[in-house]
This record gives sequence, structure tokens and C-alpha cells, in this order.
Amino acid sequence: MSTSVVQIVNLNTHILFAVSLGMVLTHHVELAVLIGIGAALPDLDREYVFTTRKLFSKFQLHRALLHNVFFVAGLYLINPWLALGAACHIGLDLLTSPTDRGVEPFFPLTRLVTGVYLTLEGEVVNRRGLSWYLEDPVTLVQETADPGLRESGVVPWLRVYGPFRNSRLMDWGVFYSSLVFVALYTQVRLDYGFLGWLLRFLGNAFLGHPLIVGGLVLFYLTGEVWRRKLQFSGSHRREVLASILVSVASLSIGIVSVRMGGVVDWSLVGMVSLALLIGMSIAYVHVRLRNGRVVL
Repeated sequence: MSTSVVQIVNLNTHILFAVSLGMVLTHHVELAVLIGIGAALPDLDREYVFTTRKLFSKFQLHRALLHNVFFVAGLYLINPWLALGAACHIGLDLLTSPTDRGVEPFFPLTRLVTGVYLTLEGEVVNRRGLSWYLEDPVTLVQETADPGLRESGVVPWLRVYGPFRNSRLMDWGVFYSSLVFVALYTQVRLDYGFLGWLLRFLGNAFLGHPLIVGGLVLFYLTGEVWRRKLQFSGSHRREVLASILVSVASLSIGIVSVRMGGVVDWSLVGMVSLALLIGMSIAYVHVRLRNGRVVL
């Protein structure tokens, strides 16, 4: 099975897991739909219709661009339920192995670090400034990852990994466990049962939020066809068509997301930002004075 097919299956797992968690936390179909939509958003960074496979691999934006705490924080300012869904997605991806590229949770700050403290052979690099302590397992990534996710060279973009291979037991286990849980929960706790819940869920998703759900479907559908077939066809017309479709889908998703925005407590945002700035500054000085160098 190719990695592109695996990713589609995995997206279903992300959505279903987020929906099941949403039912537990909210007990409302409408809110569970929003959490499920939020869980579908981070993987928008895996489609590269506007670029080439080579550039996509070089800059390693998948599992980075929209798989980070800053993206979740931005979504929270728009809609907290979308943010919860995105956080669930990233949490599951944190469990995946280097083959699936894990997650770069503090992108783009991670790209400010340009060196590593240890070489691939474990030798200490005598350099100043910020550096990562460990490097990605490049050999494993190059031999097992999807071509679009392989590194074009040794880069210091440290990712967080887990022990599970995508599409194996963990992925399918979460998918089926979430499905069984939703079926049991809705059958036991709701008067209209699982079938009634499913109809309400689909109706609320496609009729209550047609633009954002339709945009997501169009985006992923076009992206998958592009990655598997169109990019190799050599047809400029097909490339333009794919770009137009993804642009329309992105616009639809963006407009609806902004319209979902509520009242933002900017004083709270300011307090969190100030706390992070002061806390990280103190930590930097502490580590620098104690160890003589700062290794992240």
C-alpha cells in the first residue's frame, strides 16, 4: 500500500477519534461536527499542488506547517472547537514513527535553529549559538518514508516521534475503537440511537457547514489526484485546473473559518504571550549560565 493511500485512511482515523472525543466532552452533535472538521485541517499541509515534489521534500512542510502549537492557537482565536480537533490530530501524529515524519510542534521557531550539537556519528560539534541535541534518523527516513517526505540532505529540523508506524495496528486500532465507542455511546445515551445520530451528524456536517466541508473534500480530492497522477502527466492544462480547484477550496475553507470566529479575549492572549516571553528568556539565561551553551 502506498503512503498516499495510507494518509487518506489515517485522515478518517483523525476525524473519527476527534468526533468520539467531542461526543464525550460536549454531548452535542453540532459541536462534535466542528471538532471533526478541526481534525481534518492540519493535513492540508500535505498537498503540494502549488509546488513540486522536490521543493516539498526539501523544505519538509508536511507535519510542520499546520502541525504545530501556533496553528492550534490561531484556530482557538477563531473557534475553540476547531482548535480542539486540530490538537487531537496533532496528538495522534506525535505517536507516529520517523517513517511517517512525526510532528514538528514548534514550527516555525524550529527553523531558526541552524545546527546540531551531535553529528550523525554522535560526535560533539564545537559551535556556538542555539543547536539541537539530536538529529533526525536520516538513514531510516530515506529508506522508508514516502518520496515526498524524504529529506534532501541533513537538516537540523528536529521532529517529535513515537513508536507507531502509520496504518499499522495503532492507526486501525484507534479508528475501530472510536467507531465502536461512538456506536455504543449513541445507542445507549441518546434516544435516537446510533443510526439517528449518524443521520444528524452527516446532515449537520454537509447541510450546516457545506462550504467548509465541501472545501475540505475538494481540496483533499484534488490534492490526492495531483500527487498520484496529474503531476506526472506533463499537462499544463491539468496543472492549471488543479491549481484553480485547490484555490477555490482554500478560499471556501478560509472564508467560513473566519466567519466562525467568536469574541477573542485579547487580554488573555497578551498574558499568555508575555508569560512565554519572560519564561523562555529566564530559561535561556539559566541554561546559558549553568551549561555555557544552549542546546534545545
